Amino acid sequence: MNFGQLKTKVIRLMNRTDMTDDLAAEFIGQAQVRIERTLRTTAMEKTVYFTATDGAFRLPTDFLEICDIWTDTVEMERVDNSAFIRIPAALGQPRVFVQSGHDIRMKPVPSDDTQIYMRYYAAQPILVDDVNENIWSASAIDALTYGACMYAAEYFEDERLELFKQRYDTSMIELVDQSTQEDFAGPMRIRPAYSYQDCDL
Repeated sequence: MNFGQLKTKVIRLMNRTDMTDDLAAEFIGQAQVRIERTLRTTAMEKTVYFTATDGAFRLPTDFLEICDIWTDTVEMERVDNSAFIRIPAALGQPRVFVQSGHDIRMKPVPSDDTQIYMRYYAAQPILVDDVNENIWSASAIDALTYGACMYAAEYFEDERLELFKQRYDTSMIELVDQSTQEDFAGPMRIRPAYSYQDCDL
C-alpha cells in the first residue's frame, strides 16, 4: 500500500470532517516513529562494512540499534566507557567497541585498511509522496494505520482512542510473533552490502 492509499485509509477510519490529508500524513509519520522505537524484527536488519579512521567510524544515518560488529577474524564485544578507557590505544586487532554519540570507537585501534562489519536495525525512509512505500506500508499496514488513528484520536480528543490503541497493540504483537516464527524457520538475515569507505569523523 502506498502513502496516498494509507492516508485515505486513515481518513476513512477516522470519519471526521476536520481530518485533513496533511494531518493524516503527520499521524502516519508519528506511527512509523513509534513502531521503529519499539519493534525489532529481522526485516529491519542491515549489514554494512566500513574502513575505520583513527579507530572509529560514523554510524549510518538510518541507524537505530546495533546487533553486532566484527572483522574477518573476530567478533567485537561492546563494553562501557570506563572499561574502554582503561584499554591502551595501541594498534592491533580490534576486540572491543563503545558507542560515542554517532560514532563507534574500537580498541585495539585497527589499521586503516581493516574491514569492519556491522549488523544493525535500520529505520525506514519516511513516506513523503503519495506513491512512496516502505517495509511498514507493505507488511505492517494495520500497525501503521491504527497507530496513525491512535495519534489522531489523541489530537482530536476522540472517544475511540482506547479502541485504536488496542488494535495497534494487537498488530504489534502479531508482528513480533511473525518475526519470532521467521527466526526459528531457518536462515532469515539478508545482508545487503553498503560500503562506507574511509569515513571522516
